[in-house]
Parts: sequence; C-alpha cells; structure tokens
Amino acid sequence: MQRRHFPSVLLYGFGLALTLSLAFNGVLLHEQSLQRSSKENELGGLAFPVGYVAWQQQLVDCQRANQQKDSLIRQLEHAPNAPPGKAITLRRTSPN
Repeated sequence: MQRRHFPSVLLYGFGLALTLSLAFNGVLLHEQSLQRSSKENELGGLAFPVGYVAWQQQLVDCQRANQQKDSLIRQLEHAPNAPPGKAITLRRTSPN
C-alpha cells in the first residue's frame, strides 16, 4: 500500500520545491528592482530611455546632413558662372 502513495508524495515534494523556488526568486527580483529604483533616484534621473537616445542620434545625423548641404550651397554661391551647356565640377568635402 505504501508503493501506491509513493508517486503522489514525490509529486507533492517537487511541487513544493518548485513553489518555494519561485517565491524565493520573486523576492530576489523585487529587492533588485527596489535597488535599481533607489539608484536611479540618487542619480537624479540621468538614465535616459532608449527612445530618447535614438532620437538624439537622429538629431545629430540631421544636423550633420544640413551642415553638408549648407557647405555645398556656399560652394555653389561662390562658383564662377559657367556658360550654358557646361557642367561645373565641384569637389566634395568628406565629413571626417
């Protein structure tokens, strides 16, 4: 008769161990999130979200592209007038 109850006791033991393990991991995650939030509060919110960093990079890229276009426009303004039918060759400056 003891053999009939052996699988159920074993399953009960594994279930209990799994439950305790999940509860312990939950407590650890909760403590970790509290530590992170306290560190962010100490830094004064200096950690920027990923979307802000991507937006800032796009802004820098647009500013760089606008500066290149502005320099090309200045070169065209100062280029000598060419007769009709002749192309003006301009040297491009590479952004290094």
